[in-house]
Amino acid sequence: MQEKLNFSQVAALVVDNDSYATGILGQILRGFGLTRHTIAEDGETGRRLVQAGHYDMVICEYVLPDMAGTDFVRWLRRLPEPQIKAVPVILLTGYTQFSSVAAARDCGANIVVKKPISPNVLFDRIAWSAESERPFIETSSYVGPCRRFKSSGPPNGIGRRATDLSAEVGAAVEPNMSQDEIDSFIKPTRVSIE
Repeated sequence: MQEKLNFSQVAALVVDNDSYATGILGQILRGFGLTRHTIAEDGETGRRLVQAGHYDMVICEYVLPDMAGTDFVRWLRRLPEPQIKAVPVILLTGYTQFSSVAAARDCGANIVVKKPISPNVLFDRIAWSAESERPFIETSSYVGPCRRFKSSGPPNGIGRRATDLSAEVGAAVEPNMSQDEIDSFIKPTRVSIE
């Protein structure tokens, strides 16, 4: 984990109807020192709580009983109060197909975290969301943090696997394919189907 951050004054809203998942998430948040978190069991309750109180962070499940988590985030981003609509949002999901991650990105979430969550990953993503200097974008079709941050690499600057390549890409020092291999991609070949 990164250095200790002070979460004692942070208020979080957790929007998720799975009591088992929110119990684990609550334990993780308390372990970070974040004791002020409120749980909403559906999107409509989450909406009421957002309008009635102040939250420094929202953690939302991708699939809610009454709406999609992406719809909740999209609604939050369209609120007129700048301090509310710009709050960091972490979307939790067990579905990490490209279409789900793209939908989460396109609704205005700061970052997506795959379930089951681990304390280390959640801590890193919360810290990264809080420290991120991505500009906040408002257009007719999108409101949220700038979606163009691929070039900055993983949130902590280090890949998760030992085999991850560096973010630095240097010039090729030797060919990695022979001319015959390259030509085989271009030339049509006859294939027999049995």
